[in-house]
Amino acid sequence: MVQKAANARERFEKAAVALFQERGYVGTTVPEIAARAGLTERTFYRYFTDKREVFFWRADEHRDRIVNAIASAPRNAHPLTAVTRALETIGAFIDGHRAKVKLRQAFVSAHTDFQEREMMKLRALASAIETALQERGVPAPSARMVSEVAVAIWSVALERWSSDEAERNFAHHVQNSFAELQMVVVEHGSERHHPRRRRSIKRDG
Repeated sequence: MVQKAANARERFEKAAVALFQERGYVGTTVPEIAARAGLTERTFYRYFTDKREVFFWRADEHRDRIVNAIASAPRNAHPLTAVTRALETIGAFIDGHRAKVKLRQAFVSAHTDFQEREMMKLRALASAIETALQERGVPAPSARMVSEVAVAIWSVALERWSSDEAERNFAHHVQNSFAELQMVVVEHGSERHHPRRRRSIKRDG
């Protein structure tokens, strides 16, 4: 019996996750997802373009939250600090849905279709961050660079979060990735200002 379409996205997502685990991504069809969710195939396509999108629709919500967090950051906050703090705001969802998010990451790693869609979403995230920074008065070239760095921090942090046997929270991995970036930049700056040291490092390597 077909049910009403309340919370349709969440129901399709839950059904798809269960079927992907049971039958694999390739072995699962949209009609099967719709039937498991108690909804129609027509309703499915009202919300999603294809079955891949079931794992990506929340990216738009996350992007909006990140943009809003950037907009509300203190006016004197460094752009990269403001963006990093904004990325951390998604931690509550990621940590609260660990099994689902890890499954999503596993599918992204295993399927080219998912990787292509992931890249599209990351490009959209970078573009939104760039715009949000420019609205804060950050010059366009700097905003673009920071947005690309932010997406790299996000990706590295999510990879580390997924493989972390200690199950530390997402914010921890964002902060660590940001700290490592700062360290690399500081070391690079130190080498530029101390050429003898740089040559010594090359010889030792």
